Amino acid sequence: MFKISVILPCWIVNDELYQLTGKAIQSLQNSNSWNECELIIIDNASPVGGDQLMSIANTYIRNKENLGYPKAVNQGIKLAFGDLICIANNDIKVSPNWIEVTKEVFKRLPEAGSLHFKMIGYEEPFNLGEDVWNKGKERWCTGSFFIWRKKAIEEIGGIDESYGLGGYDDWDWHQRMNHIGGWESVYTNAAGYQHKDSTSQNLRDESERLESDKRNREYFKSKFGKYPEEIWEEKYPGQFKKPWKPFP
Repeated sequence: MFKISVILPCWIVNDELYQLTGKAIQSLQNSNSWNECELIIIDNASPVGGDQLMSIANTYIRNKENLGYPKAVNQGIKLAFGDLICIANNDIKVSPNWIEVTKEVFKRLPEAGSLHFKMIGYEEPFNLGEDVWNKGKERWCTGSFFIWRKKAIEEIGGIDESYGLGGYDDWDWHQRMNHIGGWESVYTNAAGYQHKDSTSQNLRDESERLESDKRNREYFKSKFGKYPEEIWEEKYPGQFKKPWKPFP
């Protein structure tokens, strides 16, 4: 029987983001199987809502400064007890069946290193299906809410902390897991999540964020020899040109 550890990194600077975080947690817990999970909140020095978050979490870590998304996720991984590690942004809402779908897919596909769900707009209704793809549809595998198999993390390592506050770190672990570690990224529309799109990242200074993305993109190339878009186009011709939404 799989156990799930949910890691929720957050940097909450205003009441709107605090309310979004509360809705994310409520949706995660809105499952009959939630009692089999733990919630790990890594607070990157949020000026808003820290006491309330601490009272909600099974494990609450507050950093003295914003260490960034990669470091926060890795902090949570080190504390997690689960066989499966859920990484959740705090601007999402998930469908109530996410735990049941997660367990079924990982039980059926031992080669699955990560599981990704149908992503829709924050206010759009869930329109779920019954499909699971484990080859050739990696473009659909978003990183705002997904599940990692702990064994895969132990083999390839967590998120590379050299990506600073974040950006291109998801390309990096995808490359390591799928094309180096030999695990598969699995996509399903049997469960899904609503996403408000980069809420925390958009609070950063735009010029700083663009410079960080540029630096991270070059760092990726220094590790793997090519930019991520080039690698993707070689592995999955035409997929990169397709829009992120809507997903099937």
